[in-house]
Amino acid sequence: MIAALALAAALASTPAAGCVAETGAFAWGFKESFRAYISGSIANGEWATEGGIGYATPAFFAERLEGPLALDPLAGTLAVDGALRFTGHEGILDTTISDVRLVVESPDTLSVVVDIRGTTQDFVPVDSVDVPFLTGDLAAAQWSADGATLLIEGIPLTLTAQGAEAFGTYPEGEAFDPLDLALATSEECAARAIEARTAGETVPLLVAAGVIAGGVAIGAVLAVLLRRRRATMGT
Repeated sequence: MIAALALAAALASTPAAGCVAETGAFAWGFKESFRAYISGSIANGEWATEGGIGYATPAFFAERLEGPLALDPLAGTLAVDGALRFTGHEGILDTTISDVRLVVESPDTLSVVVDIRGTTQDFVPVDSVDVPFLTGDLAAAQWSADGATLLIEGIPLTLTAQGAEAFGTYPEGEAFDPLDLALATSEECAARAIEARTAGETVPLLVAAGVIAGGVAIGAVLAVLLRRRRATMGT
């Protein structure tokens, strides 16, 4: 404990200029009710993934988001070259969401920007690029540090007006599944990000207690996020 408090004091007095996350990972269910509709007896459909996006029940995931994302203050973009494709109604519904970008516009706001092509659930053709699809509330998420990894879990996401127009099915303001994000940085930068977020709370109380040793590959962090998501969903 004494060593941990000494670390906190050192971090508070020594600026960590240039803190960035060059890579990251996410786990995200997209929208559980929509997936249930797609796989149910009405749509009788399925989903598939491409490129850097995969699926492991009950969430889509990307283990190689590319930055950089500045951490002091939080700003920038993480992106993955991959896609989610939803099909149903014997191919009449066929919507592909690709080029997923997580854009941090302010320390408290994240936007999920995507390209949307195909036909919506209402069978309307769509071909829209750079759609600010969802907005996320970073202030409402759970922040923790695990060695050199900054974890931002349970980011609430809601549908934007542009997202509602391009995707169909749901109105502006509709809640989508929360997103779990892991950012690869340095141990010092992860701790400082927590310190800044919690406005003076003691850093060691918020640093995860050895779930993953510092320096482990981001893929191991992603596995933890997926296990937590399964536990939350009761899967």
